Order: sequence, then C-alpha cells, then structure tokens
Amino acid sequence: MAKAKRRAGSSVSLTVEHRRMAARIDRKMKQLDALGLLEVEILPEMAEYMPDFHHLMMNTSGPEMDALCEEYAGFFRYAKILETVASGIASGKIKVPGGRTVNKERKLAAAIDLRVQQLEAKGLDDTALLEQMIGHILDLQWLWSTVSDEQLAFLCREYPGLYRYGMLMEEAAEAESKKAKTAYGHLPELPDSVKPTVAQLLTDGATLERGLQTILNEQGQRDMWLEIEIMEGHHEHWVAQYAGLANESRDANVPEESHAMLKQIFEPMSQRINHLHGQVFAKQN
Repeated sequence: MAKAKRRAGSSVSLTVEHRRMAARIDRKMKQLDALGLLEVEILPEMAEYMPDFHHLMMNTSGPEMDALCEEYAGFFRYAKILETVASGIASGKIKVPGGRTVNKERKLAAAIDLRVQQLEAKGLDDTALLEQMIGHILDLQWLWSTVSDEQLAFLCREYPGLYRYGMLMEEAAEAESKKAKTAYGHLPELPDSVKPTVAQLLTDGATLERGLQTILNEQGQRDMWLEIEIMEGHHEHWVAQYAGLANESRDANVPEESHAMLKQIFEPMSQRINHLHGQVFAKQN
C-alpha cells in the first residue's frame, strides 16, 4: 500500500540517507564503467546494491528519483540498466542461466510492472491507470490465484508496479461488491467459443501497448528495428483478430448487453494501440 500511495503523489523529502545510498551506487557504477564492463557483467557486480536501490524506489517520489538521477550520473545509469532488464524479462528476451526462459510468474510480474511505470510516467491517475491496464487483468488474476502468498509478496516487493495494480484492482473490486447491482454481474457468461478470442485479444493487446510504448521511449537511444518489426507483426495480427470478434460474437449468439460490454473494453484499447502504432511509424518517416 505504501508504494501505491507514494506513486499517487507523496512528497517525502530526500533525506541524507537517500543521498548516501544514491551516492554509494553512483561511485560503484562509475568504477565499473571505468573498467569497460558490459551491462551483463555489471549486474552481478552490483548485486549488493540492489537493496539500497529498492529502498529508494519504495521510499521516494517520482520527482525525487528524477532529482537523484540528475545529480548522480552513475545512479541514473544503474536505473536504466534495471529498466532494460525489466523490459527484457517482460518481452521474454532475457533468459536465466542454462538457456531456460524466466518463469511465468516473474515474466508476468515484470510485464505488469513495466506497463505501470510507463503509465505513471504519463501522469495518469488511478482510474485512468486501471482503464489502460485492462489487458493485464487476466495475468493479474492468474498471479493472485495461482502463486503462493509468500511468492506473491516477494514479487510485489521486487515489482512495485505489480503491487500498485493489484491494490487498485482489489479496491475497485471491493467498491463494486458494495453496490446493489454490479456493472456486469447481471450479464450472462460468454459462450465458450468466444472466450479464447477475448482472452487472446486482452493479452496480445497488453503486449502491443507495452511494446509500442517501449519503442517510443527508447527510439533515438538505440536501434529499435527488430522490436519494430516484431510489433508490426503483432499489430497486424491483433487488428485482424479484433475485426473478426464481431462475427464470432454474432455466430455464438452473444447477448446484446454482453456484446456492448466487449465493445466498451476493446474500442478504447484499439484506439490506444492504433495511436501508439501511428506514433512509432511517424518517427520512421
């Protein structure tokens, strides 16, 4: 809960201890950079500094973190390396030793965390963040209902964005349950023939929004041609699948109220995806 409140606008001032931690990370990063180490070589060398970085993430506001990054170049570089790692885990590009892909729990947590960070950077409030995180709702439900309480607590500590999203969803569910009639509680269940398409559209839509935003954030800093090619393929597939949802719903005799609910979910998602896609390719011309 502390993390959610911090991101929502806490203004805790930087303390001497905060600056000490940032300066310690900064000094070590500068030493490693002077040795010419690659990012993959830097990470294990910085393992003992991770608790300090996590402490700062959990106990400073966004502007305060920005101030530390501006003041300490090495600290900023370490933050960017960790951001790259989170993005790599979310996309599945980063693998653990032995060639095994990272486990599903961590991959989903990293993906949710990255998207929350992206939306927080845009200054979205809680309501808007929940609306734009709709594509991650099945992944969050899977994490909340599948992993152990101990493991979930660990993931929430490691990925603050997961914690914030989870708390917001729990608060929204509690508020909805107190209503005499929930928004969708009276609707009939979707036919089994439609459920896989709806689930895939949610998951793939979340991947597109997250991936396209990552490209926009990093264009100009490195060559993104591979990521752009991958996202373009995802985009074409998602648009075609979304276009076919209406026919599938009609063939399955989905009730009009349920069809309206699907439209309310997917039309804004489609608009966001197409807007991000247009921004990415506008920068290519």
